[in-house]
Amino acid sequence: DEVGRFDLGASSQLVLFMFVNSLAASVALIQSRQLGVSRRMLSTPLRARTILVGEAAGRFFTAMVQGAFIVIAAALLFGVDWGDPVAASVLVIAFALVSTATAVLFGAMLSNEQQAGALTPLGLGLAALGGCMVPLEVFSPTMRTIAHVTPHAWAVEGFAELIRRDAGLVDILPQVSVL
Repeated sequence: DEVGRFDLGASSQLVLFMFVNSLAASVALIQSRQLGVSRRMLSTPLRARTILVGEAAGRFFTAMVQGAFIVIAAALLFGVDWGDPVAASVLVIAFALVSTATAVLFGAMLSNEQQAGALTPLGLGLAALGGCMVPLEVFSPTMRTIAHVTPHAWAVEGFAELIRRDAGLVDILPQVSVL
């Protein structure tokens, strides 16, 4: 089975866009706090935990819709073979969870939209270091090791296993576990 022309590039772009767009969503959390929406939600009979889960679930749902759209569109329009559908789905879900957690963390930590806007270069830098713009294989062994401080490298590596080696869920469990 041959690797298609767009297969690896599509998975790298999936990881890049899911993460960067999730980071951008942290602005909504900041705005909610600035406009007093969070304070008003806390004045309702709902528990704080319920509100937090709802906010995180909204971010997760957005990341998953985007991920599913990219997977389906790339498969239909460009013939991308994502490998084992169950394993690919688990990897997308794991990366959506990482992206969501990062967005919620920064949404809680940052105090204004300008600070959140400064996250885009950070997101792009992490994506570049993690192999979303240049394959990890061209990195030196030292850079490849450093790249694995990013969640991107683990996700890209997992997709490469699925696409290049026809791996299954068990084969990508190390990557999923790290994510």
